[in-house]
Formats: sequence, structure tokens, C-alpha cells
Amino acid sequence: MKIAPKQRQELDFLRDTLENLEKFAGRDTRQNFRDLRERLDNWAARVAVIGQVKAGKSTFLNAFLHQHDFLPSDVNPWTSVVTNIRINVPTDPISGARFEFFDDSDWEEIVNGGSKIRKLTEQLLPGFDTEVLRQQSAEMRDRAERRLGKHFKTLLGTHHDYDFLSPDLLKRYVCAGPGSHDGLARESLGRYAALTKVANVYMRLPEFQVPTILTDTPGVNDPFLVRDEFTCRSLDHSDAFIVVLSAHQPLTDVDVALIRILAKQDSKEVMIFVNRIDELDNYSVELPRVMSDVENRLKAAIPDIDFTLLAGSGYMADLAMRTDPESEAEIRELDSPELHRFLEATYRQVPEDPRDRLILASGLHEVKSALSTLIDEGLGSRHLDQFRSDIRAELNAVQFVTKRERDSLQQQVESVNSEVAAMVVEEMESEIADIQSVQANLESNLENANQQIEKVLNKYWSKLEAKLVFHIETFVDEQKPVFEERVFRSNVTGSNGNTLDISTLPLQGRMEKEVVQSYAKSRASIDVPLSNCIEACRQEIKEHFDDALENISLDDLPFDGFNSTLTLAKQTLRVDLVSGRGWAFWRQKSIDVDKSIAALRSIAALELRPPIEKILSAYNEAQVERASAGLARIQTMLRMVEVGLTERTHRLKQTKAEFEQIAKDPQMQQRMVYRIQSQMEVLERRLLNLSAMDSAIARSDMLDAKVA
Repeated sequence: MKIAPKQRQELDFLRDTLENLEKFAGRDTRQNFRDLRERLDNWAARVAVIGQVKAGKSTFLNAFLHQHDFLPSDVNPWTSVVTNIRINVPTDPISGARFEFFDDSDWEEIVNGGSKIRKLTEQLLPGFDTEVLRQQSAEMRDRAERRLGKHFKTLLGTHHDYDFLSPDLLKRYVCAGPGSHDGLARESLGRYAALTKVANVYMRLPEFQVPTILTDTPGVNDPFLVRDEFTCRSLDHSDAFIVVLSAHQPLTDVDVALIRILAKQDSKEVMIFVNRIDELDNYSVELPRVMSDVENRLKAAIPDIDFTLLAGSGYMADLAMRTDPESEAEIRELDSPELHRFLEATYRQVPEDPRDRLILASGLHEVKSALSTLIDEGLGSRHLDQFRSDIRAELNAVQFVTKRERDSLQQQVESVNSEVAAMVVEEMESEIADIQSVQANLESNLENANQQIEKVLNKYWSKLEAKLVFHIETFVDEQKPVFEERVFRSNVTGSNGNTLDISTLPLQGRMEKEVVQSYAKSRASIDVPLSNCIEACRQEIKEHFDDALENISLDDLPFDGFNSTLTLAKQTLRVDLVSGRGWAFWRQKSIDVDKSIAALRSIAALELRPPIEKILSAYNEAQVERASAGLARIQTMLRMVEVGLTERTHRLKQTKAEFEQIAKDPQMQQRMVYRIQSQMEVLERRLLNLSAMDSAIARSDMLDAKVA
């Protein structure tokens, strides 16, 4: 099936429009349309496939891409790598891959876990640095150095490029081999996995009608926290999410927390796929109950969520696409009366071919259809609306410049046959002075807006940082009753446990709310100077030139809202309870609540500082991108006045001497009239073409609005 055919039509329309605008626009304005076309060529629908470890994400993606065993589907969680499958992106190579390696600072964090944090956790929270994490870090370092030898240090911060990619080659970079330490230097499987930061894979698949980036992420319950961070960063840059759940254990607390974060981002789409249904004992009976349970629990936990819920089996689809001899036996095993009952109950049909039966039961077609709708009517429309607004702004600017030039030529024609040539030259010089004055005022308006926005960015960034730190401190203070309850239970029951797990979910909820509210205020404060500036510029131009600029506006700017997925980075803090010291050695040691809270405060400050910094960085990126997009619209006005000034100056230099001579030479007057009239005809044709394209974009915009 075709995925996102409607957006394909819109992309083709916009690309053709930009190519035509390059032809019809003047020499000085063509580059602006080339820049827009380059932006359009770099656009892609970004879809992240996420979920817990062993939910079957990679098997699902292999089936989705019709690439059996391409993405490794059975790897240790701490060795998995964020893998971007870049499909039909025009600026990418046709095939191959690029593997980017961690740089020195990334590797230092992986190996040492942050030296200050590691040292303090060992002093105050000996239970925090688990043996699993120690073994992972040690093994990761050891395997990397054994495999790469002298090349290890030279690879940091670099990348490897390939023109062709095979599954075995991919596995060298994204999964670790299970072999012993002996012979690691000769082992190809997972040779570079420990150092790989992100994998970019290039594909051309006709099924996808628009450029699409599918991201295969490590599991969100991955105990290796550095990988978890990169997973969260990939989510921030995605437009839609396919959350893969296991039919055996759908919707754990981690799943609910993840979906809650995604659902709060209004501009992003969420699809939930219950995978591995073939592993249920009686899926024709059990699956409806599972789906009902997932839907009810999600609506109870997240009442405002809007999601698409589907079910199936990536394994079934993958198996149906295989042609090896082993697959025949597996197909016969799965092609059971249970499968027939499921198809009849769910789809009211049972295809004749066993492979078709598996494909239908896999749910793959429903997922592709749902994704197509999400792109066509959701994320694709939003992004292309921004392109349309930017194109119309540039088009309006070119129309302005062209009209000014046409009117100036008309004045020259009217003056050629008169005896006021000197006066015409003087008027032209006066008009240029007016344009220069307008240009200076527009630049002043833009500079003022820049300064105000810079203050807004710094103000809200600092306020959010202070608020997040305040929430952490308040959260720690609120744990005193928890510690006191633990002391009471210890005294009553006589238990002497020395650790306490503190869930950070309440804190994360406050942080998420703070980020959303802060961004809403910041966005409003950014939009005020942008709106004031664009209105002041419009008025300035209108007063001097009496030209309308209604198509240059702040409509469809990016990041109307923002909520970072990085708030998921930490789930619990494990606290080692500090014992009180006294002279009565025969008494049972008691817990010192104040010292235990002080220990928690120190750890929380350091453990939660890295995620706070990453949240602030993502927050700032969203602020800057919105402000930059708005300022770019205003700079369009500056460019059109600058182009107008350049054209008029050029025209003045070209015709000034001629106007000084026309009174003395009637033949020269006639030649000049013909030349100017010819130039006017060119400009008139240009205006007609520009007007037609403007109307076409407007009609396209109206049609999309009706569909929405």
C-alpha cells in the first residue's frame, strides 16, 4: 500500500511551485526560493518506534520494512543503538549508512558514570550503583578496547560511511556478540557497538510516498542510562510515535508513564501496537480482553489521551515474507485452527493462502494505514503549512518588488515625452532616499525585536531552571514523613532494612507541568515582540509605498507547545538510611531521619542535575526555533526593501544619463520608450505568473483547511 499519498501530492505541488518561482522571480530573489526548496527537500516525517526491552520493536520494524533479519532483534539492552532508517530523503545517498561514534566527553560519561556522582553515590548510597551497572560498564570498556586496540582512541568523535549495507555489517555497529573474551579482536559481530552513538541507514522504498525517518530505539526500561538518554533525545525530535507493547504484559507502569509524556505533546501523534499476539495461548479469545484492558486503563490513567490502538504480530508478518525452507515448517505450525478463528472473528475473512493469512493476522496493513493517515492529516499537514506560509511570504515580497519596479518604469515612460527629465531624475533620487529610510527603520524594528526576544529567552530559561531546582528541593523535604513512617515500621516490626526506594514519579509530574506552563508563557512573550515588529514593519512599508503585505504573517510557526520526553530519565532514588550514633552501644541502632534526608538531598541534586540540563537545552532549542522562524518572516520584509533599493539604484545609474539627453534627441526618446515598454511587458508577465501561483497556494491552503 502507499503511505501518505495526499502529502506526496502536496510535496510535489510545493516543489513545482518553488521551481517555477525560481524561473519567474528576479535574479536577486531567486536564491530565497532555492533556500526554501532545499528546506523542503530536507523535510521528512519522523516516526519513532519505542517501548520496553523485548517488546519486539526491531522484529516489528523488519516486517514493516520488508527486510527480514535486517535490524538485530535479539540483543542485550545495553548494547542497542538508536538507529534511524532514513527512507526516500532526497538529500541522502540512495543506499548505505553512516555510523557516528561517541566523542571523548560521551565516552567519559559511559565509563565513569560521571565521576562526581559515582563518588558520592558510593559514599552515601552504596546500594545505588548496582552490580549490573558495574558489570555493564566494565564489560563495555573491556570489549571496546580488546576489539579495537590502537584504533579505539582515534575513532572517538568520528564516523564511518558505507555505500552498501548488509545485516551483518549493521550488526557490527549496533549489537554485541555473545562470544568469550578470547579472539575479540577477530570477532566482527558488534565490533564497534560500544562506541556507536547513532546509526543512520539510507533506503529507497516506493511504498513510502513522502520522506520518512523511522527510528528504532533502545528500550525505555534499559538499565544503561546513557543509552536511555539518547533514546529520549530521539523522541524529542520525532513527530509521531508507535509504542510497541508485549501482549504478555501490556501497559506496565513504565509504559503508562511513557505514553503520558507523549500524549501531553499536542503536536505529536501516538499509535499503540500490542505485539506478539501469536504467543498468547488462545489469542482469538484472549486478545479482545487484552485490548479492552489496555484501552480502559489508558483512559483511566490519561483521560485526555487521543491514540490509535492496534494489535498484531511482527513475527507473523516477518515469517510470511521469508522464503527459506525453515519458514515453511513454522508457517504450518502457526497456520492453526486458532488462526482461522481469529481471522474470522476479527476480519470476517480467511484468505486462501497461508502466508496471506499470517500477513492479515499480523496487523501490518492496519499499522501502515493508520500511519498513512497520521502523516496525511496530522504531522505532514502541520509541517507543510509552515512551508506554505514561508513561500507565500517570499512570494508577497517578490510581488512587492516587481510592482514597485513596474510603477517606476511607467513613470519613466510618461516622462520621456515631456520636458521634465531633470525632475524625473530628482524624483528617482528622492524615492531611493525613501527606500533607504524605510530600510533603516525596518532594520531598527528587527534589532529591537531581537533584543527583546533575547531577554525573553534568558529570562524564562533562568526561571525554569530555578523552578525545577525548587521542585527537587521541595520534593526532598516532602519525603520526611516517608522516612518517619519507615522508622516507625522498623521499631514496630523489628526489621532492620537499611535502604529505601523513593519514587520520582510525583516529582516528574511537577517538572512536566512546570515545563509546559513555562513554555506557554515564554512562547506568548516571544510572540509579542514578533507581532509588534511585523505590524510596525508592515505599517512602515504601507505608509511609504501603499502596498499590502497580508501574506507575511506569523501563522504556522513551529513549536506552539513543548514538553520534553527527557523528564523520564530517572524513575527512583535508592537511599541508604543513615544510622544515628549514641553512647549506649547495647541499644539497637536508630535511623537518623535528618541525616538520611540530607543524603537524599545531596544525591538528588547531583543525580537529577544532568536531566535538568538536558531538559533546559531541549526547551531552549524549541524557544529559539520558534523565535528564529518568526524573525525569518520579518527579514523577508527587509530583503524585499533591499532588493527594491538595489533595483532602483541600478535603474537610476542606467537611465540618469539617458534622461539628461532625451530632450535633445527625439530618436533617443523613441528608443527609450520602446526599451522601457519592453521591460514593463516582462514585469507584467511576471506579475501575472506570480499572482497565479499565489492563488494556487491559497486554494491549496483552503482545501487543506476544509479537510482538517
